[in-house]
Amino acid sequence: MTPSAPRPFGTVVAPRPTTLSARALRRLEDGPLDAVALMRDVCQVERLQSDAAERMAQALLGQNPEFVQLASGHWALAASAGTPPAASLAAARAPAAELPMARLADIAFSVVDVETTGTRAAGGDRITEIAIVQVRGGEVADVYSQLVNPERPIPPYITALTQISWEMVRDQPCFRHVAPQILGRLSGSVFVAHNASFDWRFVSEELRRGAGHELSGPRLCTVKLAKALLPDLPRRSLDHVTRYFNIEIEARHRAAGDALATAHALCRMLRIAERDGIRTWPELEALLAPRGPRRHRSASDRRRRAFPLPASEDYIA
Repeated sequence: MTPSAPRPFGTVVAPRPTTLSARALRRLEDGPLDAVALMRDVCQVERLQSDAAERMAQALLGQNPEFVQLASGHWALAASAGTPPAASLAAARAPAAELPMARLADIAFSVVDVETTGTRAAGGDRITEIAIVQVRGGEVADVYSQLVNPERPIPPYITALTQISWEMVRDQPCFRHVAPQILGRLSGSVFVAHNASFDWRFVSEELRRGAGHELSGPRLCTVKLAKALLPDLPRRSLDHVTRYFNIEIEARHRAAGDALATAHALCRMLRIAERDGIRTWPELEALLAPRGPRRHRSASDRRRRAFPLPASEDYIA
């Protein structure tokens, strides 16, 4: 029997499943997930409280023999749960023995930044510009940037922030026309972004809408990486991180400028990680893993979050 080829380490693009349980199966192929992360991806919900996510997961997966909830609270595929929960979680999330490219020095990273018409990936907002910067061997290797026709108006406040107007994008290709180039650059590499969940949601939604495909695989958020590796840095916005490393952003709030600056910051932080003895993807995942249960937000917390942030600060990655 011919041995099967090793599974590539990085982003995987595949036709999008048409049922919720099929989506959960596909999502959990990469390893166990907590209910919030799983239900957000499966149900395409951007904001979800942990208690609501648990109820949704129990209703969708609890009676399905293909799924199991581990002692850690994570959901996993039953087929991978034959070993003790802790071992199953570690093996599924970090199969270093099967993936020689799990060494950070060997991993290809795709640093992504998108500019959009708003913040609601599943609520009608669209991408107006995308940039993907390839990082290999700790160095920037390639930069791709493309304006995109969002097929909807660009709000004036977005144009004021990004300097991207309708006149600039109306003759540019729609996302579905550049999707093959995007897929080719993301496949087989780790998806990286500053506030990665934002860019991942938009790219995933555009691919689902325009190409009928979805993304899965490892992600790396440079906000979380900066929090772990630069604990004395008071803020982790892109401006603060790049200022710390003396990296110049050539065009702020433009996809290529932000992605290139993020890529250079990633290279610097990977060097810090290596200096601290972190040389493999599992070790990096362990560094970024939550240290304890997430505090449940009170009603007063939610009321404070409802008020707008001061206009004097830049809170956009």
